[in-house]
Amino acid sequence: MSIMPTSNSKLKCLVIDDEELAREGLASYVEQIPFLELTATASSAMEAQEIIDSTSIDICFCDINMPYLSGIDWVKSIKNPPIMILTTAYTEYALEGYEINVLDYLLKPISFDRFYKSCLKAKEQYLKENTDHVEFIFIKVDQQIKKIWFNEIKIIEAQNNYINIVTTNHKYLTHLTLKELQSHLPNNFIKVQKSFIINKDAVDAIEGNCILIDKHLISISRSNKTEIINELTQGNMVIKGLKI
Repeated sequence: MSIMPTSNSKLKCLVIDDEELAREGLASYVEQIPFLELTATASSAMEAQEIIDSTSIDICFCDINMPYLSGIDWVKSIKNPPIMILTTAYTEYALEGYEINVLDYLLKPISFDRFYKSCLKAKEQYLKENTDHVEFIFIKVDQQIKKIWFNEIKIIEAQNNYINIVTTNHKYLTHLTLKELQSHLPNNFIKVQKSFIINKDAVDAIEGNCILIDKHLISISRSNKTEIINELTQGNMVIKGLKI
């Protein structure tokens, strides 16, 4: 177990792996990213538990296949875990990892590009969880600045340089892009393909490669289908033998 000094301006990271070379590799990646700081490394889940019991950790990079207590079993045992990113050399753990609501799953050997994308996702998640809660947004609709409550938004669809916001009772067309709006949305919204963001709470069903919201059938990005479905179900899918 190794603990390093930290500062308050960066996200504090813990790297857990029973293999020393793997720990050193991820630690070197962390040190290359300006908004991260390596707080500690650990060679087992038990050592990691000691660290998070005594030190503030924002992001945890945790190997799955470790002796005595696996990464997945350890994550399941934590009541209020930090942002969890699992690492492993075995693809068969991917679905189980997402079922315990971890943020991401990195397959070894991990490229820096893939690692960096996961860290950006973690930063976004951290900011959403630690920003004052806002329940509405104002947008321009025709000649009005319209207040829209987030919990009433069901679907946001890109239409060239405009977006169409479908709420419980209305549709609003405004001159924005999905990217411009997405950074202002709370974490119960998810981009399911390049033209659609949906409210996870509004989903009625998942049918094949589509999501059903009211009478709207929205296709899911094939490249991210497993990740999207597991984020939508939030680990609450109890179905035997389903392949996604």
